[in-house]
Amino acid sequence: MTKGIKENKSDQEVQITPAAFTPITEETAQKGFSINPLKIIVGFALFISLIILWFLLSAKSVVVTVEPNHSKVNISGGITFELADHYLIRPGDYVLEAQAEGYLDLEQPFTVTDDEHQLLALEMEKKPGHLEVTTNPKNAEIVVAGEVVGTSPMTISPLTPGTHQLEIKAPRYFGETTKVEIEGLDRTQSLHMDLKPAWGFGQFSTSPAGASVLIKDKLVGQTPITAEILSDGEEVTIKLPGYKPWIKKLSVSAGETIVIPEITLEPADGVLELTSKPSGATVTIDGEYKGTTPITLDVSAHDQHNISLFLNGHITRKEKISLVPGESKTLDISLTANKGDIRIITSPADAAIWIDGRLMGSSNKSKGKTFSLPSRPHRIEVKKSGYANKTRIVTPQPNLNQIVRIKLLTEREARWASTPKQITTADNQTLKLFKPERKFTMGASRRESGRRANEVLRDVQVTRPFYLATKEVTNSQFKQFQRQHSSRHANGNTLDRPTQPVVNVSWTQAALYCNWLSKKENLKPVYTEKLGKVTGTDMNANGYRLPTEAEWAWAARATDSGEKKHGWGNGFPPRNKSGNFADVSAAKLVGRVIVSYNDGHIVSAPVGSFPPNEKGLYDLAGNVAEYVNDYYGIEFSLGMKADKDPTGPEKGEFHIIRGASWRHSNITELRLSFRDYGNDPRDDVGFRIARYVN
Repeated sequence: MTKGIKENKSDQEVQITPAAFTPITEETAQKGFSINPLKIIVGFALFISLIILWFLLSAKSVVVTVEPNHSKVNISGGITFELADHYLIRPGDYVLEAQAEGYLDLEQPFTVTDDEHQLLALEMEKKPGHLEVTTNPKNAEIVVAGEVVGTSPMTISPLTPGTHQLEIKAPRYFGETTKVEIEGLDRTQSLHMDLKPAWGFGQFSTSPAGASVLIKDKLVGQTPITAEILSDGEEVTIKLPGYKPWIKKLSVSAGETIVIPEITLEPADGVLELTSKPSGATVTIDGEYKGTTPITLDVSAHDQHNISLFLNGHITRKEKISLVPGESKTLDISLTANKGDIRIITSPADAAIWIDGRLMGSSNKSKGKTFSLPSRPHRIEVKKSGYANKTRIVTPQPNLNQIVRIKLLTEREARWASTPKQITTADNQTLKLFKPERKFTMGASRRESGRRANEVLRDVQVTRPFYLATKEVTNSQFKQFQRQHSSRHANGNTLDRPTQPVVNVSWTQAALYCNWLSKKENLKPVYTEKLGKVTGTDMNANGYRLPTEAEWAWAARATDSGEKKHGWGNGFPPRNKSGNFADVSAAKLVGRVIVSYNDGHIVSAPVGSFPPNEKGLYDLAGNVAEYVNDYYGIEFSLGMKADKDPTGPEKGEFHIIRGASWRHSNITELRLSFRDYGNDPRDDVGFRIARYVN
């Protein structure tokens, strides 16, 4: 302190004198704690300055543009500072609100980031506009964007700003299409459209005058008249009582006028309502067919017309008629039946007679019953319980007595009458229907030359109708089942030509062929198969099978005069060309031959090469021997009655083979009662097929 004084003293020394001590009073103490307003103001100003400085240092520049540019803008959500072309806003979330006349209010949230310079550009949406539409003519249909919005005059509201396509339509006017630019901003715009007429004019006159003119069924006036007609055509009808209407479709170019030559109206037709008893009669007028009664006809007035009515079984009726214009007349004509007599004789006599669906009784006598019927076709049906109905169509003739004989068949007889007499298989084999009616004898008498011990005599009756093939199965037919099969040859003589009978097949192969053919025709197989073997037989099945021994024997031997010994008769040796046996031509091939016989074939012949027997069956006596269905065994008659439909033993080791072959020559083998057996393939054994009737 002293040093300071020394540094500041002047050239003259200043004497410092002590000051008197004055104690601090209470008043003095209070003055030391007083608030200075100036200091407060200065401090507050300093605080505000610091805040402003902090805001300026932390705020970001945000350029805000809103279209339209005259919009009123307000930003909420924090402190903002607007400068000339931008805002200073601290980072954070804010909401911009804008209003402008003609625009929808805008409220847009936005976020200010830490970037120094940012841009927020917004565009307000215009309010929809309105379109006031007027047209000439009024009440035109207005279509906007393909949708009908109403009829003129009207204000279409709202319409979004932009281009809109309008279509204006009105009946009988050409439609107009235009595009309108809608300004929007809640403003109303105006559009007026003048539609062009789509019609011209037609001038009509008639003789006589005063006829009503209708266009599209709408009355527009009386002739003479000038009427509007659309350019795309309208139907014009001109009517006058007592005259035929004049109808024509006309079209006139828009704005033009055409003159229709005077129309001479023709007198109206008369109307004839024609009925007959009985109805359904054919009607002609002046020789021209018109239909059948009842019928309503238009006939020309003032003329006389010839009317004819025809009905089967009735006398033709003719009338004359003349009507005045517009007259209606009803004509009811009774037809007279033209009858003829028919005498119906039925068997049995008490059968019911129905004519045209009506029960007419029965004849009850052998001479029949006579009916007088109209001369037209009648449906005659005869019925009796237990018999099949029979129907005839008969037309009686006047002055002619006809006799109709109708014999009814029992239901069984009718069923057999409708059963095919022969059928053809899928591989083109023909089978004939047989219905044996009497018993016959199988086997041979012990006194018969060549008879063997297994040919025991017994009476047999085949009661089940069956089909039997007329010929043996050929190589061609069997190869459809087993393509690789070969019947081979005998010492160089082929057995494998297509029409020769198939040989060198086992009994099982023959049975499986029958099953294959059954399946091909959707029939139930007779033989049960398992792993290529036959394990059983279903004789109730309707499929193909081998014939039973009884069927084969009946087909080969039975005649009305008894059983044949050989295929050609009872004598020996065979007559020339009686069948294919071991003849002289086969002498180098077989051990024994018929020295006096030559059939022209060394080995098997094509099937059907020799004449058939009396039943129309070929080669039963020769060519190749044939497998049958039955197991081999010797069966005896145990009673006086004939065995019905025998099928042989239930089990066995071998199957029966019947008939002679091209290898056979002696009297034993050539007899039709000869029985052989086997299962294995041989070059002289084949087969034919059979089946029961469904």
